[in-house]
Amino acid sequence: MRIIQVNSYFNGGGVDSQTLELCTGLLAQGHELMLVIPRTARWASLATALPGLRVEYLEGNKLRQGLHLRRLAQTFGAQLLHAHHGRDYWTTALAAKLASNRPHAVLTRHLMTPLGATSSRFLLRLGHVTAVSKVVFDGLSRQLAGDLRRLHLVYSGVDIQRFKPDPALRARARQALGWDETQVVFAAIGAADPPDGKGQREFVEAGARLIRERPEVRLLIVGDGGLIPELKQRIAALGMQQQILCLGFMQDVERIDAMIDVLVHPAVGTEALGLVIWEAMAAAKPVIASRLGGIPETFVEPDHGRLVPPRDVDALLDAMRHYAAERALRERSGAAAREFILAHDYTRSGQIKRFVELYESILQG
Repeated sequence: MRIIQVNSYFNGGGVDSQTLELCTGLLAQGHELMLVIPRTARWASLATALPGLRVEYLEGNKLRQGLHLRRLAQTFGAQLLHAHHGRDYWTTALAAKLASNRPHAVLTRHLMTPLGATSSRFLLRLGHVTAVSKVVFDGLSRQLAGDLRRLHLVYSGVDIQRFKPDPALRARARQALGWDETQVVFAAIGAADPPDGKGQREFVEAGARLIRERPEVRLLIVGDGGLIPELKQRIAALGMQQQILCLGFMQDVERIDAMIDVLVHPAVGTEALGLVIWEAMAAAKPVIASRLGGIPETFVEPDHGRLVPPRDVDALLDAMRHYAAERALRERSGAAAREFILAHDYTRSGQIKRFVELYESILQG
């Protein structure tokens, strides 16, 4: 197949990870692929480094982007245009409609937020819509007008060769921070954008209380955003600059997942799925996460982790205390978490299989 993937961010978030995994897997199967991204995208170098991937750039306003996509679809002979962000739906769908070779549009919804009235009315007329989780699928089923047979649930996946138990990497990463196996390390990974980020404030408050109880505990905050200065100020006020580290954005997230003991994902806003959860689980780490949106679909409680109410610092502390106390529990839950990922094929190959099946069914009518 000839497929164009469209991503107007591609700066390293969960949607961007899924786009990159999809490109990598489709290329490995021999499909012809183009990725259209901004020239200033933080992950542009990763895209251009993929052998066989043709990379083009979005420029100008929505109209110019749509016309450019139409030209690319025609010259590339694309059969499918696949958009991954809401702001790309209309440019992608209209480019597909206007292109002389009439490719099909696929629009993936990675968000819990409701669609606008115009999108709700027309998206299913312009293309096929995929949801990344059951809760997103159910929401779209209520919002979208038209033929709901064009709405599909397609779970994503993670690279289990990249995210895996790796004792050597764990030791090196800990040593780089001056830590060893005597520390119990919790991490929150994700953008820290105002107003609430991914619950990093709650993570710091619960973690600080746990550190007072158990001095061996350490916290990592991985990600950038406008909340970071506030978080650093609070950490300094607590006098815990050595125990709570803000590492900023990191491209090699697998190094973090290898070195930690527990992932904490205390989301406080909407959350369609939380790919970072599956990455940590693939690395055999238990997870503490908010009972919110699609997060309860990602693991089984208590086998693989604990679910807590959003913004509940006491509940978050209790869950972190639960895992801090017993190494055997962490290892047992982590091993079960990786097995869960493998058993349900929440892997790169699983994601590729699901999308290839969808693409082929669309092309066959």
